[in-house]
Amino acid sequence: MSREGVERTERAAAAVNATYRTGDIGPWRRYVEETYDPGVVLDTTGGAFTEGEWRGHDGVVGFVANQMDVLDDMWLRVDDHIHDTDDCAVVAITFGGRARHGGLEVTLHPVHVFRLRDRRVVHRQIFQEREQALAAVGLRE
Repeated sequence: MSREGVERTERAAAAVNATYRTGDIGPWRRYVEETYDPGVVLDTTGGAFTEGEWRGHDGVVGFVANQMDVLDDMWLRVDDHIHDTDDCAVVAITFGGRARHGGLEVTLHPVHVFRLRDRRVVHRQIFQEREQALAAVGLRE
């Protein structure tokens, strides 16, 4: 992955982890407003944590806020920078937390596909399976 792609991913992880740790959505919102296109679409119909579609900066920020409504002690780790070009990035992560109701520990391993235009995210898809994410960008293992 390009140095720019790695730095972008590290900044995103730092912003979301700061939000998870403090409960303040501000770090994540600032990152989204700086790096996502205002018309961005976040699509989680690939079997992600919460299936649906979120639009715009408020939608992307709201997606993280929704996660925080159901999980405590959340954290995120970047596992693999699978693919990176000027217009597309594929990143595997692990994230987890503890369910607010019942206290069950949750750990998920989604793969994110980012479509970029002018270095801003215009579309983001989240998949449960690496193969699905790779297929979405025309790649194979």
